[in-house]
Order: sequence, then C-alpha cells, then structure tokens
Amino acid sequence: MLCELKIKNFVIIEDLAISFGKGLNILTGETGAGKSILIDALSGVLGEKMTTDMIRTGFEKSTLEASFDISGAAQVKQMLEGSGIDCDDDTLILRRELYSSGKGRSFANAVQIPAAKLKEISEYLIDIHGQNEHQNIVKVSRHRELLDSFGGCEGDVSRVRAIHERLQNLKDRLNSFEIDEHEKARRIEFNSFAIREIEVAGLRVGEDEELKSESTLLANSEKLFKEIKTSSQLMSGDGGIVQKLKISEQSLSKISEYDPEIAGILDSIKQALYSLEDASAYLRDYEKNIDFSPERINQVEERLSLISSLKKKYGDSIPEIIIYAEKARREMDTITSGEEERERLKKEYIQAVREAKDIALKLSERRKEVAQLLETRVMKELADLGMSGTVFRVSIQREINPQGEIEADNKRYMLYPHGLDRIEFLLSANVGEDLRQLRKVASGGEMSRFMLAIKNVILSADIVESLVFDEVDAGIGGKGADIVGRKLKSLAKDRQVLVVPHLPQIAAMSDNHFSVLKGKTGERITTLVKQLNQREKIKEIARMLAGETVTDLSLKHAEEMVRNAEKIGAAGR
Repeated sequence: MLCELKIKNFVIIEDLAISFGKGLNILTGETGAGKSILIDALSGVLGEKMTTDMIRTGFEKSTLEASFDISGAAQVKQMLEGSGIDCDDDTLILRRELYSSGKGRSFANAVQIPAAKLKEISEYLIDIHGQNEHQNIVKVSRHRELLDSFGGCEGDVSRVRAIHERLQNLKDRLNSFEIDEHEKARRIEFNSFAIREIEVAGLRVGEDEELKSESTLLANSEKLFKEIKTSSQLMSGDGGIVQKLKISEQSLSKISEYDPEIAGILDSIKQALYSLEDASAYLRDYEKNIDFSPERINQVEERLSLISSLKKKYGDSIPEIIIYAEKARREMDTITSGEEERERLKKEYIQAVREAKDIALKLSERRKEVAQLLETRVMKELADLGMSGTVFRVSIQREINPQGEIEADNKRYMLYPHGLDRIEFLLSANVGEDLRQLRKVASGGEMSRFMLAIKNVILSADIVESLVFDEVDAGIGGKGADIVGRKLKSLAKDRQVLVVPHLPQIAAMSDNHFSVLKGKTGERITTLVKQLNQREKIKEIARMLAGETVTDLSLKHAEEMVRNAEKIGAAGR
C-alpha cells in the first residue's frame, strides 16, 4: 500500500508530501491545479520515463519518493531480498532523482538500483490507469496470469512447469546420444580439453577483480612510494607535524593549570596528536609493504591474461566458466554412458510426455471453463459501467508445430512452462466491431472503466495492492456516475484505490479526500495538497456541483450525496 508520496522541484511543485490511507482516496481540484502532475510524479517514481523539462525551472535536480507498506507483498519482498535490499520492517522506500544534465538515479531502501529493476518492482506495487499511462493490462503475459489466478490454476501451472523442466532435461540428455561416433569422439576430446584447462587454472570466484586492483597498485607503486614517503616525512620527520605538535602540547601543559580554557584546548591537541601518530605509523607500514617487484607484476598480468582467455572460450565470468566445466563433465558422462542408458532415458521421456499431456490438457480445459466465467462477469460489470455495447472475450490458442511434444486432435502442439495456451484478452468497444487487442481498441476513459470491471471481478486474484484511476468517469454521468462510484467503493474495500474524478458523485464516496490547489512560494506558483475534513469535503463537492459560486442549495445537495455515500459504505462493510 502506498503510504506517502514526496515531490520536490517537479514541474510547478516545489516541496510537497502527501500521506495516503486505506480505502478510497480521492483527489479533486480545479483544472490546472496540478492533479495530472501528481499522477505524473507517481508514475515517475515507479520507473516511467522522465525528461529534464519536468525539473522545476531554476533547480538542478528533481526528487520523487514513495514509501510503501509491503507487509502483504510477498513477491516484492522476494525480489528485494534477491537483490540484497533490506526490507525487515515491511517498509519500502522508492526514490528517483533526475538531474538537469539528463542523468538520473533510482533507489530502493537507499540501495541504488537500475531503472529497469525499479520498474520491475513497481509492477507488483501499483497499477496506474489513465488517459496517457502505460497499462499493465495490455501486456499479454499478464492476461494468462490473471486468468490463472482468477481460476485458481496456479497449482496446475506449477505442475506443468515442473514436467516441462523435466522434459527439457531428458531431451538434452537424449540429444547427447543422437550424434555419430565421429562427433562423439570430437565432443569427448573438446570437453576433456576444456575440463582439464579449467581445472589446471584453479579459478577462484572474485579472483579477477582482486587481481585488477592489485595490478593498478603495482603499476603505480613508484608514485605511491614517493607520495607516501613525502607525507610520512612531513608528519613524523625532524621538524614534522607530529614533532611540532608535541612541543606545543608540552608548552601548553605547563600553563594549563592556570586557565581551564587552556586545558580544554590541550585535550583537543592531545587527541589530534594521537590520531596523527596513528596515521604516521600506518604510512610507515604502508611504505614498507609497497611492492616494486617486476616479477609480481608479470605474475598478475599473466594470471589476468589467462582468465581473460578462459572467459573468451567458456563464459563471461569466473562463475560461468566453472559452470561450463560442470556441464562439460555431465555431457561426458552422458556420452559415455552407453546404449543401456539411452534406452532407459527414452522410456522415461515417453512416460514424461504422457504425464505432461495429461496435466497440460487438463489445465487447458480448465482455462476454457474459467474464461467463460470471466467473460460473463466482466461483461456484466461493463454493462453496469455504461459500456453495455462492449464485448469482452478471452482468446485461448495453441501453437501447432510438427516438433511439438504434445499430440492431441491429430495435431502436435508446443509445450511451454505455462502450458499449451496463448491467452489474450480481446475487446469490441462498440456493437458490430470486430474483437481487437486491448491497446488498439479502447480509449483512455474506456480502458479505465474496463480496468475497473476487471479489478472488481478478479480482485482476489490480483497481487497489486494499490490502484490509480485517472479520468475513470470520462464520458459518463447520472446513473452511470453513481454505478462507477459504487464500483470504486466496492473495489476499495480490499485494496487501496486512488482516483482523480471529474464527477461529484464519485468524489462523495471517498474515505480520504484531498484538495489539489494552486498556491504561492514567494512569488512563484506551486501546487499544494490539503486533506479535507468532513465539512471541507462537503464544500469541495458543492464546488464540483455548482462551480465557483457555492450556494446553500449546492451545499445541501453535497451534504446529501456524502450522507448517501456513507450509507453505501456502511452497507458494504
């Protein structure tokens, strides 16, 4: 869940912090107040593209920071731990810095990470759905994940993944037998040479980096010796800093008893003297240990050359070279294991294909059943949201390939770790139009409402805890606005939902209401955000109803809308 968003020197915002809560968070304000800037800032901190013109005029750097409670986000924790990022207190702070030079930096809990990793983490934290936002839902890979989660198919998918891995392993081992005797001899000779060369090298992980550091020191040993010796003499030689400081300490010791302030200065000098003596001793030892040996330089360079040569042949790093040797040994074992092992593997492979076929076809049939249920429920939601002419379908296709492992219906199909099926959500936004891919058919407002329908149907299946809807109510009004408001309220029971609405009917549903307005910092315009209390919320909704001139009638109407919204919220709990 998004807890706080901090924005500094971004577009017209100078310094802003917003604390969000659970449930339905509403942001309203007059046109041009900066609502879209807030969404852009949130998108930026989540890894979306940022440009230097987003930095507030007159500043060198823009900083965006978002803090999340990830106590319920197991996948995010796993990703962070895998990247060596501490998350023991269930708090994740993402930070993005953009400089006027065009350079930028990204952080997760103060650990610098690549922008790609930031975006990968963010996909499991927030979905943003608006007119110009990249939609998670248009990614075809997400369609399969959502369908499987909705249908509770994760167990079957795990079994398919396990049997697919087993099949691939068996195929690799069998392929080692499918070579002629000449090729066998060639592979044995090549692998034997590689194994022997890697073993003789006696590589150690991290050795190359240590050698590079040592090479740098050795190459600059004369310069190091000269500068260290000069510094050492200045500190501890005759008339050096240490000697002079000792004389000063002795002089002040004679008079310190007459003036307490002198005693205080004397303590500082003593501390400085101790530190300098330690530093002087360190420099003397360093000077003694500087290696001028040309032999050692040659040894290091020869060793680095050997490692470089092995990298060109067997892998880009020492761990990859070691893995290559292990793989070569396994291949040697397989090649020399004989026909008896080959026949055993064939039988094992045939049995594994039978198991894979059974599991994969059952998963495929289950997906078809789940797809029909998902279509029915999403279509009902879309009708409620004023999109009754919209048709939603889940396309489930299999890839026919003569080399495919799975045979069914007199055809052969490719088996992937997720099964046989390629799954894609298709939409026809208007009656009579063909079904098309999501990114090609829906406008921003339609996509937001489609997302709202999807989220309401498969809420329990989606791991993302925070949803943002910008212009979800575009192009609707009256009864449709009430329905969208109810849907958002329902969705916010189990997720944090942030909405930037146009309509007061939706704003009235808020659990936390924020007003976005223009203010001044000195002589410059800036965006301000204020969390509203009940009285202020009613007044803001009255403004949305009546415009700039808020009347008693609009206030009364707004108060009634809020009261009705509270009843809806209470009934849903």
